[in-house]
Amino acid sequence: MASIKSILIRPERRANPIRISEAKINSTGIEGDHYAKPDGSRQVTIIAEDLLAEMTGIIGFQGDAHMACRRNILVESLPKENLTGKYIAFGEDVILEITGYCTPCSRMEENFGKGAIDAFSQRAGWAARVISEGSISTGDLVKFL
Repeated sequence: MASIKSILIRPERRANPIRISEAKINSTGIEGDHYAKPDGSRQVTIIAEDLLAEMTGIIGFQGDAHMACRRNILVESLPKENLTGKYIAFGEDVILEITGYCTPCSRMEENFGKGAIDAFSQRAGWAARVISEGSISTGDLVKFL
C-alpha cells in the first residue's frame, strides 16, 4: 500500500510552494492553497513519486522534483491506468475523486527545463475534488476505494 511522501501548498498563483507535514482538507481543497475553491474539479492535485523520478530522469533534472512540479500531494506510486472517476482515500477520513489528468504547462518547462512539457504529457499528475474532509499527514496510507 502506498503512502503520502510530501505535501505542498501554494498560497497564491505563481507563488513558491511551501512544504508542510500535515494539512487540513475541507470541502474546497487543501486549507491555505490557492486552488481551494468551492465546486472545483481541481481542488487537490496528486502525483506519484516513482513516475516523477522516471520523468526527471528522462529530462535530466537534479533538483527537488516535487517542488518543481508543484502538485499538492506526492504519493509513493499510483496505478498506471487512467484514474478518472476513481476514489482515493488518504489516512482515516479524506476521500478524493480523481477528475482527470493535470496538463503540463509552461511552468514545467520553466522549472524542469526544455522538453518537460513533452516528457510529462499524460504523466503530470491528477486533479481531484474533495468528497470527504479531514486531515492528512506525510506517512498516511493511500488506497483506492
